[in-house]
Amino acid sequence: MPIVFQINEKDDAVLITVTGDIDDDEITQMRVQTLETLNETGIHNFVVDMSEMTSFLERDTLKTYESGKEFAEMKFPLSMKTAIILPKDNKVTKQAKFLHTVEVNRARPPIKYVASYEEALAWFRE
Repeated sequence: MPIVFQINEKDDAVLITVTGDIDDDEITQMRVQTLETLNETGIHNFVVDMSEMTSFLERDTLKTYESGKEFAEMKFPLSMKTAIILPKDNKVTKQAKFLHTVEVNRARPPIKYVASYEEALAWFRE
């Protein structure tokens, strides 16, 4: 499975590890599971480690805009914080940043790009 959720109660954070090639259905499922995890645990701090992600499958500009619309319709709470460890691959990093820009423009809760899980935790505590 290319997307794994790990609840870290002592850190008040959820680590989502994304590896390999990811398609639109997997992105949607990750969003659904994120909301479910938030509602079940009350944890609002998420770290998405995309460092080992190799590609967005079927990704084009129109699909990115549609994905941003879907994100907005899911109504993530503005109290949620997401720290993102970007992919090592530059092309995938550009795709990820573009998707995040579209989401932010549609009222996405705060995000921050970080280099490590520890840096994410420090940001959550600010």
